[in-house]
Amino acid sequence: MNPKILITRILATVGVVFFCYTLASVPPVGLSQLGWHTLGVSTLMALFWISEAIPFAVTALLPLVLFPFAGICSVSVAAAPYANPVIFLFLGGIFIANGLQRSHLHTRIALKIISLAGTRKSSVIAGFLLASAFLSMWVSNTAVALMMLPIAVSVIALFHHQRDASFASALVLTVAYGSSIGGMSTLVGTAPNAILAGFMLENYGIAIGFLSWMFLALPPALILLSFSWVILTKIAFRLKENVVDDATDLLGIETKRLGAIGIGEFGVMAVFFVTAGLWLARGFLQTWFPWLSDATISMAGGMTLFFLPLDRSWSSSILDKETLKTIPYDVLLLIGGGLSLAAAIHTNGVAAWVGSFAHRAASLPAPAVLSVILFVIICLAELTSNTATTSAFLPIAAALAAGLNLPPLPLLAGVALASSCGFMLPVSTPPNAIVFSSRLVSISQMIRAGILLNFGAWVIFSLWLGWVIPRISSFAD
Repeated sequence: MNPKILITRILATVGVVFFCYTLASVPPVGLSQLGWHTLGVSTLMALFWISEAIPFAVTALLPLVLFPFAGICSVSVAAAPYANPVIFLFLGGIFIANGLQRSHLHTRIALKIISLAGTRKSSVIAGFLLASAFLSMWVSNTAVALMMLPIAVSVIALFHHQRDASFASALVLTVAYGSSIGGMSTLVGTAPNAILAGFMLENYGIAIGFLSWMFLALPPALILLSFSWVILTKIAFRLKENVVDDATDLLGIETKRLGAIGIGEFGVMAVFFVTAGLWLARGFLQTWFPWLSDATISMAGGMTLFFLPLDRSWSSSILDKETLKTIPYDVLLLIGGGLSLAAAIHTNGVAAWVGSFAHRAASLPAPAVLSVILFVIICLAELTSNTATTSAFLPIAAALAAGLNLPPLPLLAGVALASSCGFMLPVSTPPNAIVFSSRLVSISQMIRAGILLNFGAWVIFSLWLGWVIPRISSFAD
C-alpha cells in the first residue's frame, strides 16, 4: 500500500476513534462534558484536514452535523460563523481578482513592473518578485503563479544561449515565492489572513482593518521578499550577471499584443483603486458612515464589475454568470468551518482548559514561546494546507496566549503568517506545484532554496512579532 494512503487512513481512524471515545467517556478534570465533546470534534476535524482524508470543504461542514449530534450547540449557532463578514470580504476580493484576469489588466500590470526592472538577471528576478508579490496582494497566489509562469518561461528563452541553467530555476522559483509572500500582506491576499481576522472578531470582538493588517504584515513580508532575492541570486543560485539587450523588446512585444487599454480594463482599474482607497480610508469615513466595513466595500467593488462592460459593444459585462461557476466556494466553506470550530472551542471552555497547562512554559520569555510556535507551524506548512493549519492551530495559540497572560495578536498573527511559509516542496503550496510542473526546477533545488527561506521567515517573523509589535501600544493593547 502507498505509504501516504496508509498514513491518511491511520490519522482518519485515530480522529474517529477519539471522537467516539469523548462521547462515551467522562471528561478530564477541569473540562466540561460539552468541552470534552468539542475537543473530540476538534481533533477529528484537525486530523481530517491534515490527512486530507476527505475534501477540505466537507470537513469544514462537519460542525453542522456533529455539533448538534453531540449536544454542543444548535445548528443555527453552528451555522452563524459561515456568514462571518470576513468571508464576504474574501468573496469580494475574489470577484475583483476575476475582473483583473478577465480584462487582462493583471498581465499589463505585471509586464509594466518587469519592464521597469531592467535586463540584468538579478534585476529580472527582482522584477518578477515585485510583480508576483504585488498581484498576489489582491489576487490568489495560484492565479498569480499561473499568469506569471508563461511570462517567466518567455524571458528564460532569451537566456538559453548563455547556458546558465541556474537562472531558469531561480526565475520560476521567484514566481512561486513572490506569489506566496505577497499574499501575506493583505487580508484578501490569502485565506489564513481572512481566517485570523474572523477569529479575532468572533472571539475577541476586535475588527482587524485592512490598513491595520498591512501595517502589521507588510514590513516583514517586504523583508522576507528581499531575503528571497538574496537567496535566489547569491546563495542557492549563483547567477552570471549577463545583460540581455532584447529582453525589453520581448516585454514590448507582449505589451503590444495586449493592444490599447480597453474599456473593460478602465472599469476594473477604477473599481480596483476605489476599493483599495476605501479600504485604506475606512477608519476615517466611518465617522460619517458607521455602517461602512471592509466586507461592505469589498462586496460593493466586486458586484460593480457585474454591471460594467467588458468592451465597447457591451456584448458582455466584466463579470457574468459564468464567473460564479469559478468561485472557490470550498475555500469559503473552509473559512466558515474553521470559525465555527473556533467559536465552539472558546464557548465550551476548551481553550481555557488547554491554556491552563501553559504555566509549564511560564518560565520562557514571550518571544521564545512565539518562536517555538512559528517553528512548528512552518514545519507543518510544508505538508499541510495553510488554511487547514490556521484553522486547527488558532484556537491552540489563543489558549496559550491566555494561559501565559500574553497579548493574543502576535501569537495568532504568527500562526497565520507562518502557515503561508511552505517553500520547500512541490506539494507545499499550489504555486510550488505550478512552477515544478514547468520541469525547470528540481525537487533538490526547491528544497535547497526553500529551507533557507523557511529559516529566514522564522527569524524575521520571530523578531517582528516577538519584539517589535508588542512594543507598539495600539497592537499590544
